[in-house]
Amino acid sequence: MDTVLSILANTHPNFELVVVDQSKDNETREALKPFGTDTRLRYVKIATVGKGNALNAGLTETRGSVIAITDDDCTVPPEWLEKFASIFATHPKVAVAFCGVEAAEHDPTAGFIPDYVLDGDRMFTTMHDARHVRGLGAGIAVRRSMIEKIGRFDPMLGPGSRFPSCDDRDIAMRALLAHYHVYDTSMIAVKHFGFRNWQQGRELAHRDFLAIGATYSKFFKCGRADLMYIPAHEFIKYALWPLIRDLLHLRKPRGIVRITAFAEGFIGGLQTPVDRATMKFVEVKQK
Repeated sequence: MDTVLSILANTHPNFELVVVDQSKDNETREALKPFGTDTRLRYVKIATVGKGNALNAGLTETRGSVIAITDDDCTVPPEWLEKFASIFATHPKVAVAFCGVEAAEHDPTAGFIPDYVLDGDRMFTTMHDARHVRGLGAGIAVRRSMIEKIGRFDPMLGPGSRFPSCDDRDIAMRALLAHYHVYDTSMIAVKHFGFRNWQQGRELAHRDFLAIGATYSKFFKCGRADLMYIPAHEFIKYALWPLIRDLLHLRKPRGIVRITAFAEGFIGGLQTPVDRATMKFVEVKQK
């Protein structure tokens, strides 16, 4: 596995690598057998589904004060862990840090690879900054002590969950609500190989904006009407405005999928119980 190879090649002198597997088969376990003699690597199989559950399992299984996270369709640079560690050492109020995400080589006429391109470092310190938090979970690190205090990741967010995205933005916003800081760094970037064709791109847009709408509904449910301008900004800039711009230029309108998915997610979020103390969705067990 290229992901594992790239992480184990990191220059940080002291780290552990935990692979959390939620698959129903043994393909991942078999793929990791060549690394069996490397004591830094640990394999964990869990029965629950959803990225939020996987991230929380990773928190439980790891021991470090800073946890760096990437996806299985990415590779990381050799200095990835050292650069992340330096950010948390230099900025004691940072709870969440994002690095860049570069698209691997692909045919841009056939589709795209989601990326996150940064042209400098940025510090977010208030909820007013939340509308600018765009980092991807493919390149994120968290400070354990602060993430534990805010209740860990939301199990109902992320691929495989009821609201199948936005686990990354949610943890950043909840950190800002707790008066911690969020940091973007352009010093490092992971390489992303998750190619999507254009049909898959529309499906991804629906998935993302469904979860974004649900995530922002938490503000309303938790009595934070003062923060509703943040989802309004998100909706207008990234869903409504592209549609209006296309209509003004007499082009085929885009953004309808985003608009309907955002609304669907927001309504779904309003219908889902939320723990006000942690601002996490509460899963209702079916009888």
